[in-house]
Amino acid sequence: MSLDDARTVYPILVRIAQDLAQAARDRRTAVWISYDDFCQRCKEVGVKETPRTIATKLLKPLQTVCLENNLPDLSALVIQKPKARSDFGNLLRPSDGWWEAYVNRGESTVGDVPFWFKQYQTARDYPEWPESPFF
Repeated sequence: MSLDDARTVYPILVRIAQDLAQAARDRRTAVWISYDDFCQRCKEVGVKETPRTIATKLLKPLQTVCLENNLPDLSALVIQKPKARSDFGNLLRPSDGWWEAYVNRGESTVGDVPFWFKQYQTARDYPEWPESPFF
């Protein structure tokens, strides 16, 4: 996989992490970033992907490079569009493919939302994200 487009959108994810962290510190409601939202932000910098391809073409390479460099997983910040659930409100989670790296490493199972949320918080609150891509 080429990391060129991932390098282009990396600053978007860093900005998202910083905005989400600030919202948490201010005890404001966070704005969840869906694949649709992320696609729109990517288009603004010239990277054209659809919600169907964004996970494999952008977020998977970013996840891989983050994990290889022992950094929090920036891809955890982007979720599937929340689905209305009559039993307990909106279901927030990444795509099923997001868990693959963690399943392969023996750290989680597919659909373990508490595990994902811990990764989300770690990426959101990481204070040392460089503005420029580290890869």
